[in-house]
This record gives sequence, structure tokens and C-alpha cells, in this order.
Amino acid sequence: MSAIRTLIIDDDVAVAGIHHGFLLARGGFDVVAMAHTGQQGLDLAAELGPELVLLDIHLPDMSGLDVLQRLRGRRRPVDVLVITASRELDTVRGAMAGGVLHYLVKPFSSQALIERLDEYVMLREELASGAAGPLDQASIDRLVAPTRRPAAAETPAGQSAEPLARLPKGLSRPTLDAVIEALRASPEDVSAAGLAVELGLSRVSARRYLEYLVIHGFARLTPRYGAAGRPENRYLWKR
Repeated sequence: MSAIRTLIIDDDVAVAGIHHGFLLARGGFDVVAMAHTGQQGLDLAAELGPELVLLDIHLPDMSGLDVLQRLRGRRRPVDVLVITASRELDTVRGAMAGGVLHYLVKPFSSQALIERLDEYVMLREELASGAAGPLDQASIDRLVAPTRRPAAAETPAGQSAEPLARLPKGLSRPTLDAVIEALRASPEDVSAAGLAVELGLSRVSARRYLEYLVIHGFARLTPRYGAAGRPENRYLWKR
């Protein structure tokens, strides 16, 4: 299957960047854009036609539930995974009524999100395999109510119980060790571009390794805002 076109809607620039890192570390997802207001998210969804939206509830201009309702009113279907700190019953029920696939409450462990992304990929594969003919009841049940694993023993985001134990596809142990060594040796935060030059990597590869370390709590993402334009993400080893 081709990479799943994904739109991230979160008012916090740093948090949106971390979600982007999760998707890069998991693989199989293409983040087409990140939005920081509800209206910006709706405009980008209309323009880019994502297949999946990671949606926050607390947005500066409207509720994420309003965004969800307007997404559902469009002809092109889109899957939605809510990632939010909102725990109110009415909000959860509203999200369920809007047909979200998962409702993940912050803070959460990296494994919690990876599991839900894995379930979503499996769901898409099952939909693709059943497109040629009618579905049986068991298949319909899995599609209508996909597995929702209990969140027992979860740790806050970025603090994996088994840090760096298993690398996702596309990451290598020697390169990760080199990135860690360079990051630890730097007295200041570094950019993906700077680290790429230092280690002879592509900028995309350097960012994947850095985001992976952020996800597992070994590095901190620190957006640096300039006079104009998008902020530059920089990374600092957690000492």
C-alpha cells in the first residue's frame, strides 16, 4: 500500500511536530501538512484531500468537534483519530458520534499511539481486501468496532518502557548510535540540517532519527522562532 496521506491539526506547534515524528518513526504515513487552527485545517483538508486526520479538540478558533462535523459534511471521506487532553464525557460522546476511529488522551506512551496506528493500517488493508465482494458478519464487526486496546501501564509521551529496544523499519542501529553520540556531545541544541552535514546523512534521515529520540524521551524538541517564516525545529539531548 502507498503511504497514507495524513493531516495533523493541533494548536501547539511543538506537539504537532512530535506527532509528525511518531508518524515518521512508524513509517507508512506521509504528513502532507500541519495546521494550527480549525479553519486552517479545514482549508488544507479541502485542498490536499488527506486520508487520515490527527485532530486535537482544543483549537483557538473552534472546537475540534466542529472541525469533525464539517469534515463529515464533505463528499470525500476522511478517517479521524482524535488526540487531545479533553476527557469530558460530552466531548468523547460527540467524537464517537462523529465516527472517530480512536480517541487518545494526552499524555500517552509512544506505544499507545503506535498500536492505534497499527490497527488503523490493518483496518485499511482489510477494507482493501474486501473491496471485491460482500463482507461476512465477522469482517463487518471488525470494521464497525475496531479493536481498542486497554491503556494499562502507560507512561507519559516520550518515556518508553523499553527505550530504543526495537527500531522501526528504515532506521539502523549504527546510524542511531552516531546520532546519539553527536547529540550528546553538542552543548547546544542542533538542527536536522546541521546534524545531517556533520554525519553525512540526508536531512530527512537525520530528522527521522532525531524525532525517534524525541518520541522515546531521550531528546527534546525546541522550536526556534525567527523574524519571519516557519519556526525551525531544533533538538537537545536530555541530560
